[in-house]
Amino acid sequence: MTHQDLLAVPPVVVAGPARDLAPMPWPYAVAAVELTVVVPFQNPGRRLREAVERLTEALHFQQISFEVIAVAASSGDGSAHTLAGLPHTRVVATSHIQDKGAAMHFGFAMARGAWICFADVDADTEVDAYELVEYFHMAREKA
Repeated sequence: MTHQDLLAVPPVVVAGPARDLAPMPWPYAVAAVELTVVVPFQNPGRRLREAVERLTEALHFQQISFEVIAVAASSGDGSAHTLAGLPHTRVVATSHIQDKGAAMHFGFAMARGAWICFADVDADTEVDAYELVEYFHMAREKA
């Protein structure tokens, strides 16, 4: 599956780079998390923080180790600053990333998780955090 395929059918969970590190000794396994959630965005306004908070709450509740990588794609509305202080969340805002596809690719390249998924917070539909968690569990079971 390529990154382009992921845009058509969210939520999708794919194997990440850290899956190959799991059997390795420290420090490799320590540096990884179970799930990386990539959140590419372009001017989502307050929906960004709300969506990321819902995702992190659901992942904490399920006791899944995770990281969120939020990547701005020419976002000029200050959305990136709304994520300040959220635990397990890295925000990338650079002028080099011009569209959401590039933001998603950049987020995937930064991922440390054994599994990677993405959430589209710019869409008209609300992100269903528990559906994403369910797809993660299914992917992990079918590993």
